[in-house]
Amino acid sequence: MKKMIMLLMAGLLLTGVAYAQQDPDDPGIQDSLIIGCLQDHVDSSNSYQFRFVQIYAVCDDSVFYYNLPLKWIAPLGGVTCGTGTTYNFPLNQWDDAYDTVIASQNYVRQFGFCNLAPESHNPPLFTNGQRVHGWSLRFIIAPNTRSQLIVLDTTWDDRSGSVAFTNELGEIEITPGVQRGFMSTGVVGADEPATQIPAEFALMQNYPNPFNPETNIEFMLPKEQDVYLSVYNLLGQQVRTLVNARVEAGRHVAHWDGKNDNGTVVPSGVYFYRLYTPEFSQTNKMVMVR
Repeated sequence: MKKMIMLLMAGLLLTGVAYAQQDPDDPGIQDSLIIGCLQDHVDSSNSYQFRFVQIYAVCDDSVFYYNLPLKWIAPLGGVTCGTGTTYNFPLNQWDDAYDTVIASQNYVRQFGFCNLAPESHNPPLFTNGQRVHGWSLRFIIAPNTRSQLIVLDTTWDDRSGSVAFTNELGEIEITPGVQRGFMSTGVVGADEPATQIPAEFALMQNYPNPFNPETNIEFMLPKEQDVYLSVYNLLGQQVRTLVNARVEAGRHVAHWDGKNDNGTVVPSGVYFYRLYTPEFSQTNKMVMVR
């Protein structure tokens, strides 16, 4: 492994280009893709509506290729991904970035290639750990679509596999974390409110991340539950209890101010937050940088 990394470093020195490369033992933050966030309700009464879903990237490594297979789950139908994807810098400078929609399967393939030709010297995707808006997908909502909560998440592509980043030479593949997105849509009527109940449990990636000194943790409950949400350090010691109560169904956001249960500011580092209910449990990682 060390030999391969040394060869990569030598190659970079010879080309005279300084890119931040992914080390398989990288102690930095996990590279990730964030599929928008919970969107405001869209009233589609009697007309087509359009909604752009943002894809954000967070990486502390130079990315030269991405593959993001994405599936949208609209239980009551009426929603599809359309043409009109828009790309932001640096993807709009790449040799190729495109998507292929398979509407019958509620599925879209998304690819990006930084340099396809030997003479290409396009800038890689490198966000230095910050969240950057990479591109936006355009969704079409049919008239009189019934109220529902749509889930957008990555999936397995039988042609190209799972979500992936690669470095410049393509021999190091990075598997980024993916945060699901949600969109509420449908006809708003007197007996059909815009507020939607999530179809499933979910614990979202905190935002911002990395953070200093405060962050928000969003979670979804499809039914009323006893909820326990807590923060732990790398030693597995509980640092802070954020929620310990009976919580109604819906979307909820907990706030952490970077302090422990005694009110003392905790040091920089990696922390974990865990959502536990009688029917669901999940743990995510976050990074505090002071």
